[in-house]
Amino acid sequence: MTTTAPGLSERAVRAAHAHRTADPDGFSRRHDPDQWNRWARRARVARTIAAALQVSVDTVLVTDDPHHQYPTRTGPVPGDLITVTDPVTGRAWRFIPDFTTPGDGWLLLDQCPDCATEVPLTRIATLSDLGDYLDPDGDAPIADEARDDSNHQPDCALVLPTLGQLTTSNPET
Repeated sequence: MTTTAPGLSERAVRAAHAHRTADPDGFSRRHDPDQWNRWARRARVARTIAAALQVSVDTVLVTDDPHHQYPTRTGPVPGDLITVTDPVTGRAWRFIPDFTTPGDGWLLLDQCPDCATEVPLTRIATLSDLGDYLDPDGDAPIADEARDDSNHQPDCALVLPTLGQLTTSNPET
């Protein structure tokens, strides 16, 4: 049995449906003069992460991040929430930009191993970085952003203590 890859028309319609479903307002307003640059930038983000992860660009959606806003000259704008859906398994991988490497790296969002809240756990720039994170024998470091207490449940063990929480114990006193 031979299977054929979907043609350009079918892939284009599927991509339009996916974008319209994920961000109806953003998709319908993408050609507005004040929205075009955001749409074009998100298309560039999708192409860049697709190339880095060696996936087809039509498996990538870039939408507004409901948890992160960034200041601009014209006021705050939502950050990017990047979703890469594995066409084989259907699993969705979520990323946010890593501003230590603008345009070249991302922070993988995954469940905190302690409190199960979705947090930026590790830096990803290539498919091998994701593989290192997923490999039980890998040694991918946890990103500093993963320890930000605003991302976690109270009393999460992954959070770094703040200066006010640090105490010294002196057994001689």
